[in-house]
Amino acid sequence: MATTETIPTKFPEQEVRIMDNLVQRGIFISRSDLIRSATREKMKESIGLKSDLDLLTKQMKNEGDFNSIEGKILSLMFLEQKNLAKESNFNKAEQKVIRKFLRHPFKILKKVKGMLVLTENGQSIARGYLKGLTHAKTLF
Repeated sequence: MATTETIPTKFPEQEVRIMDNLVQRGIFISRSDLIRSATREKMKESIGLKSDLDLLTKQMKNEGDFNSIEGKILSLMFLEQKNLAKESNFNKAEQKVIRKFLRHPFKILKKVKGMLVLTENGQSIARGYLKGLTHAKTLF
């Protein structure tokens, strides 16, 4: 098992409030989880590596490795930045899922001037779905 070292650090109160908000929304388990995740991503970025999430989601997108219609819609809107898609651009089954997302209590999608918009919560859910697929890919 790798040894760990505790590194004390301080943050301005405003940044701590933002961290707490992200933790309360369920994006991160704890402040420590957020800091570890951000640090790892920054270190990879600084040495020119793409994040595991970027590499594997690109691979999954290219291979069509989305088994869930709900996940496929969220992922496409998130990855392709199709935040302003028309419902008519989707087939009947996808339109049914979109209507479900529009009524969902987590407010995943909303309509703005007849266009579909992936909300902040929807983006978070899509990111979580993609991270879950990424993790699952690494297990096999």
